[in-house]
Amino acid sequence: MSLESRILYSKAAGDNVKQVLPGKSPEPSGGRPRAGSLRGDAESDNGLVTSKPSWVPQSCRYLLASDDNDERVSELLKLVMDGEELTEQETALYDRQIRVWGADAQRRLSKAHILVSGLKGTVAEFCKNIVLAGVGSLTLIDDRPVTEESLSANFLIAPDENVFSGKSLAELCCDSLKDFNPMVRVSVEKGDLSSFGGDFYNKFDVVVVSCCSLTAKKSINEKCRKLSKRVAFYTVDCRDSCGEIFVDLQNFTYSKKKLDETVECQLQYPSFEDAIAVPWKSLPKRMSKLYFAMRVVEMFEEAEGRNPGQTSIDDLPKVLKLRKEILEKHSLNESLIPASLLERLVAGTREFPPVCAIIGGILGQEVIKAISGKGDPFKNFFFFDAVDGKGVMEDISSDLIRN
Repeated sequence: MSLESRILYSKAAGDNVKQVLPGKSPEPSGGRPRAGSLRGDAESDNGLVTSKPSWVPQSCRYLLASDDNDERVSELLKLVMDGEELTEQETALYDRQIRVWGADAQRRLSKAHILVSGLKGTVAEFCKNIVLAGVGSLTLIDDRPVTEESLSANFLIAPDENVFSGKSLAELCCDSLKDFNPMVRVSVEKGDLSSFGGDFYNKFDVVVVSCCSLTAKKSINEKCRKLSKRVAFYTVDCRDSCGEIFVDLQNFTYSKKKLDETVECQLQYPSFEDAIAVPWKSLPKRMSKLYFAMRVVEMFEEAEGRNPGQTSIDDLPKVLKLRKEILEKHSLNESLIPASLLERLVAGTREFPPVCAIIGGILGQEVIKAISGKGDPFKNFFFFDAVDGKGVMEDISSDLIRN
């Protein structure tokens, strides 16, 4: 499209009739569009003439008339024809991000239903990000009461006992998240996530779990995999200044830009149980040491009947003993899992807020990729350690055994 004219297509008597709208391309807004800035009369706030056929929804007229990208205009028109266009309110609120990832991606986000369990600091950051991005709904599960640890990392909880007394973590986070974006439906579900049946998970497109035992992670992931539709599954855990994300998108198709064209790609993911069952001897030597250390701590908590994060420096001797037993079983050297790293994980059970922000932001980005089907997603583990400031993606699957 020319920068000096914008073309809208009207639908009349089965013919495509073009209406040329003179005017300059509007400058990108420095913030969210003001309420009421999308008009249906002669001229918008930026001076662009907005005469239009009445069949084009108000929300799409603005973007159609202000977009230089023919592909994006066609995309918007298709949404209109399919009767699935974004509402005027959605287009105004999400104008800037629509320009980043497109109207179709935003539409998919607005229809996505997310389930989150374990409201620690990292998950609070994630929830904030996807609520601002404009998902359809967010359901929170965490019946635990507020503790000193919760207040140290979860910014969604006000440090006022008069506010949080008698309420669960999920209820408090729900109240705060509703204020971030009133267009997103945020609700609370009570109960133990691992006790719910498959029908419960079928209501969601994405399931994110934290503070879950090894057994619970395997069970929930398997329930998601047995559903007739694809449900994206994520685990996220932060200990001290370290973080881990696991991703299972099952059989996932997505698109990405390659030179001047868009290509379709496919990835096949293993379940959490299958991924961690890959023999350590088969894994590359450059594999993140954090992967092995996290597995040792998980197995220790499982063997001791502890909840995730219920460890202390007093447990270090037992954890080191378990490390030795596991490494001997795999015929590997103890240097694979430094004692100093295990000490940090068992002693530093509290989350480090800056790491929460980093991991929560990355997880939010990955979930948006999974919903929109745009961009290369992680496959299938991501690790971050603030000590060296590095984030590492690791692909751990049964393919490594054959190779």
